[in-house]
Amino acid sequence: MSSTWWVVIEEQGGMGDGRGWGVAEATPYPDRESAEDDARLLAKQHRPPRPSSPQKRLVMRVTDGYLVLVRGKTDLWQFRVTVGEQVGG
Repeated sequence: MSSTWWVVIEEQGGMGDGRGWGVAEATPYPDRESAEDDARLLAKQHRPPRPSSPQKRLVMRVTDGYLVLVRGKTDLWQFRVTVGEQVGG
């Protein structure tokens, strides 16, 4: 029986002290390899809604995905790209 793998993008949203995290996108894949390949591309190419004028992007490989820091002119924003195997539902 084959597993379904998911790539989930979690983004920081809100303003000031009201910043929080939420799922921005979740996409299923038939195998782990294709999910990991797409996660790597998304870490390099996904454009979160903020900052409006990105200046620099730092991509870090973490367990089962990537943590990405995007520096704008006045702020630092982050998002996560996670690869996970569906085990229920």
